[in-house]
Amino acid sequence: MHIPDGFLNNKAALGLLAGALGMMGYCLGRVFKAVGVLIGNLAGNNGQKIAGIMGFSKNADKYFQKLAMISVWVFAAQMFNIPIASSTSAHLIGGVFAAVLAGPFAGFVIISSVLAIQAVFFADGGLLALGANILNMAFIGSFLSYFVYKALSAKNYYAAVIAACFFSVLAAALACLIEISISGAVSFSAAFKDMMSLHLLFAVLESALTLLLLKVFKNLGGANE
Repeated sequence: MHIPDGFLNNKAALGLLAGALGMMGYCLGRVFKAVGVLIGNLAGNNGQKIAGIMGFSKNADKYFQKLAMISVWVFAAQMFNIPIASSTSAHLIGGVFAAVLAGPFAGFVIISSVLAIQAVFFADGGLLALGANILNMAFIGSFLSYFVYKALSAKNYYAAVIAACFFSVLAAALACLIEISISGAVSFSAAFKDMMSLHLLFAVLESALTLLLLKVFKNLGGANE
């Protein structure tokens, strides 16, 4: 699902990168604002509301340790991928895992940071294509997927996680395919079957692994359902 350089035209790549940077700035602002709640810079009902949506623990230091642990697990999960001959590759995302544990804003920051590290140090995904990859995996795969989970979690926690994981993987894969097909790198019709069928399998794996890791973190006191 990581789009390398050369698959997108420059206008699309730069436009998506600008959008991704803007979203990153917004989400970082929300994270720092919520951290301010934790260290006493904000108080009262408004502060409690912000801290609640972020999924923070009572201690800011522990929260940042949790973010680091989540990032490591997401990075490891994304390293396992299968090339797709007619398009890019299929792999796990970890976006729902990050967003459920840390909240949608921090989830976006975590996934975006992992993608940036992979692009810069491991040549996994192009630098110009980083904006598209962030849109697909951080915005769709984590931020938007959190609200799928949130909408269903009151009725059934497990169904909510599974639904969010399927949305995360399949919607991100579809967005990736649309982007590279519009840019002329692949034929949408030719690549659709390979791209979506393999990602359907990865959606099942993503659901199982996410439920397992959330249970582990819950037992360690790190999850906020």
